[in-house]
Amino acid sequence: MSDLDNFNNIYANLAESAYKGRPNNFPPNVSKSKETPYDFSKDYINKKTGKIQTYGGTNLPNNGVVYLQPDKTLHIEKVTTDLRVPNPNGGFHTESYVTSTYQKGLLTDEKAGFNAYFVTDTPKLNKETKETYLAVRGSDSMSIENLNDWVANDGNFALTDAYIPQAGLAYLALISKIEDIKKQAPNAKLNVTGHSLGTMVSAQAVAKLYHDYPKDFNTIGKVVLFDGPDVTKSLKKMGLSDKEIKAVGEKVTYYVNPFDMVSMLNRTAPYEEQFGHVNVIVPVHFSTTFDKMSSHDFGEFQMDAYGNPLVASKNFHPEMLTAGHQLANLIEKSVSKIEAAGISGVSASVIFAALSGGVSALIALGLTAAAAKAIYDEFEKSYQDIVSEANKKAKAWNAKHIPDYQNRIRTASGSQKVELRVELLQCVAQDAMIRAEEFTNEVKTDLSDALEKIQKEIKEGIQAISDVVHYLETSEVFSLLTELELPSVWDKDIEAHTNQEARTFQTEIEEFSATLMKIVQNIEQVDSQGAAGFNTLMNQTRVNWGATK
Repeated sequence: MSDLDNFNNIYANLAESAYKGRPNNFPPNVSKSKETPYDFSKDYINKKTGKIQTYGGTNLPNNGVVYLQPDKTLHIEKVTTDLRVPNPNGGFHTESYVTSTYQKGLLTDEKAGFNAYFVTDTPKLNKETKETYLAVRGSDSMSIENLNDWVANDGNFALTDAYIPQAGLAYLALISKIEDIKKQAPNAKLNVTGHSLGTMVSAQAVAKLYHDYPKDFNTIGKVVLFDGPDVTKSLKKMGLSDKEIKAVGEKVTYYVNPFDMVSMLNRTAPYEEQFGHVNVIVPVHFSTTFDKMSSHDFGEFQMDAYGNPLVASKNFHPEMLTAGHQLANLIEKSVSKIEAAGISGVSASVIFAALSGGVSALIALGLTAAAAKAIYDEFEKSYQDIVSEANKKAKAWNAKHIPDYQNRIRTASGSQKVELRVELLQCVAQDAMIRAEEFTNEVKTDLSDALEKIQKEIKEGIQAISDVVHYLETSEVFSLLTELELPSVWDKDIEAHTNQEARTFQTEIEEFSATLMKIVQNIEQVDSQGAAGFNTLMNQTRVNWGATK
């Protein structure tokens, strides 16, 4: 799990805070009686290490201060089971037993897996309130084991092509909160944000609001969504016309990772033809959804000082746009292959979840072991090839354009110069991380290859000795075999030390890259301080580095 590096984007902050175990997370502080303040302008300190985990945000609305409002409707629902019990004198009677409980309210339904949080820029909703937010929580993790999150809502989860149950709950929440806003805070807007599953829930709920109550839709401000698929097909199945979908989409902005399966689901069409304004980010790492540093997580977003995620375009890292489309096509192709193998009556979303779960999950759908392995192996290889190819192209793009940025900066002025310097620093930071990771992997591979070669030569040497053993004395055989033992020709301590040195080098480069990103966040301040400002940030980064990894 990787978190945001800084709190510069209020929508990303709130979407992340909707999850458990995140910096400034909401779930533990939902109260039925009072609001809870959060200040995203402050650094988030890791309680275990005492070090900075996420840097405080800059240029935030209301200086980064928001208030999590209580859900006064929250209560405990009891789940009962009726049993027929025999009477002592004959006959039967029914007895009810409480078998379980769950939380339920306007913004929470544990049974349906729905969680949302209502946040305002004033302690109480009143005439002074300008911005309110509904942060919709996504699924906790992505795996075949969590089908309650990933296949439907009420025990199953549909990614697309259906109006999902959680969206219905979010729709009711929107109606209720808009009524409160109109009565108590007539000047306020209601903004919506979410991540992963939260994007689908949010998009469908907002679209239905527009379809049913277009006047209330005017209260909606911005809808900013992270790492979610295109929902166009589902909106059409809900009954929205192309005109309505376009109108709703004007308020919707997506930020999606080109290497993330969830982000790229249903995105085979040109980005400009998809629902909302789709931005493909330039992520920090070249990783898949399943890697430890997952492409589906918040830590892949690079935010500048004004809260703008670093995004690709035709003129800036276009390989990211291409990679996203390639992954979208790969997902669609893999789903088609599974269906062609005889799996029918299963939604595309279930198949998608199975692809995420690997060979065993595909077998569980009904594929033979051989068919499941063939489909998944091809999918996994193609997935890795997409990421690897984008890595190579990104490095080539940086090599070509970094000198160009330097030349353009010399002749630029004002805001254009600042913008160019920010992009240059981000390119240098990314390029440094790519090359450091490559160096570490090369050292590891070279050592592994060398060890394999020595082990092969030892094996051949032992075979040669066995061929002539009857010509040698016992002592001579023993001496030769001793010389061919691995510890005699390979020093494991040197191997470990070399790998450690490579990792240390990579860490130092990552520290340097993190410092460059911190400068992006505070470029005007660092400009005024010069080298001293850079050194201060570098020292701060080194102190806090261990807490962020």
